[in-house]
Amino acid sequence: MAKKKESAHEAAAAATGYLFQCRFALLKGLEAISDRPELELTIEKFDDVAFVQEGSPVEQIQTKHHVAKAGKLTDASVDLWKTLGIWARQVATDVDEVFRRRFILVTTGAAPDGSAASFLRMRDRDEHRARQLFIHTAETSKSSENAAAYKAFIDLAEVRQANLLKSIDILDGSPNIVDVREDICRAVRMAVAKEHVDHFVERLEGWWFSVVINVLGHRSSIPVISIDNRVDELREEFRRTALPVDFGAATPSPAVVADLDKRPFVRQLRRINIGSQRIEYAIRDYYRASEQRSKWAREQLLVDGEVGSYEQQLIEAWQPRFAAMVDELPKACGDEAKVASGRLLYKWAEVDALYPLRSAAHRFLTHGSFHILANRLKVGWHPDFSEQAETPEEGKEDQA
Repeated sequence: MAKKKESAHEAAAAATGYLFQCRFALLKGLEAISDRPELELTIEKFDDVAFVQEGSPVEQIQTKHHVAKAGKLTDASVDLWKTLGIWARQVATDVDEVFRRRFILVTTGAAPDGSAASFLRMRDRDEHRARQLFIHTAETSKSSENAAAYKAFIDLAEVRQANLLKSIDILDGSPNIVDVREDICRAVRMAVAKEHVDHFVERLEGWWFSVVINVLGHRSSIPVISIDNRVDELREEFRRTALPVDFGAATPSPAVVADLDKRPFVRQLRRINIGSQRIEYAIRDYYRASEQRSKWAREQLLVDGEVGSYEQQLIEAWQPRFAAMVDELPKACGDEAKVASGRLLYKWAEVDALYPLRSAAHRFLTHGSFHILANRLKVGWHPDFSEQAETPEEGKEDQA
């Protein structure tokens, strides 16, 4: 049992470390927008994270995230030597590598004062002292885990050791995975109103992780400018006159479809003999509209009474059309004529009706909102739709 717990903890730590790496890459990309927009980012290609120009890395970043313990960067630290060994082997095969790029170690751990790592911070640097401490450790340490890295560093010529250390920056005491998100929030603060920063970053990170997953499979790069473009797109969506759209392409699960298929709005459609394919579209739009409206409400992006006014607009667009349909039916007509008229009215709502909610002019929103109203029997398609019984439970979920 203890081994299982330990294995689960290691897996969680590894996942957290990877998420930290991806989140840190986004932060660095945001910071690069103003100064180096021509660069591209890679993840797990040249290093954990790297900035690339014309196909070659100009900055390589190793990230080390610790959850349960601080992870001090002592002179024999595994984190430190694992990274140093990788970089030493790179320098050994390319003498000019240290002059073309920076090597950066970002860690949530701390480098004790007087340690080799402490002398490679951006402030109070002393590469000569750091080199002495590294050599002493490599020659005296008995760590089998670090043995290969010790050898890689010792095998470098003295001048290459010195040049490598000149190109290394150690950023210890780095923000953890939670704090990095706060840094991202600060980085985008000028792009969105203060009260919407969290939701802005939620969407930015959702896009970012999707991009990262796609590029990992192809080991390709992500242009910094693409991050800038996405920030611009989200800025437009979060304008005070705009509403961000998250569910425009969402598809309900089979379980959700089965549940919605029992609702009054579907029974209304079957009453006017709408085909199964169109009912599937109606269920999809009902799902998208209700989920989107609920999210806007949760995130407080809607003004008080805004949805009520929108629904009233839809009802008032439907009312004269429904009244005209009823007036044009012969007084003693049968159900076949009523069904035919109801199908024409529904076709208008299904195909032609398009009413924006603020800036959100999307067919799924109009169509789905009509179904939300139909679920409450506020609108209908069959001339006698109001006779349809509604159970006390039905319609309660359609208040967003």
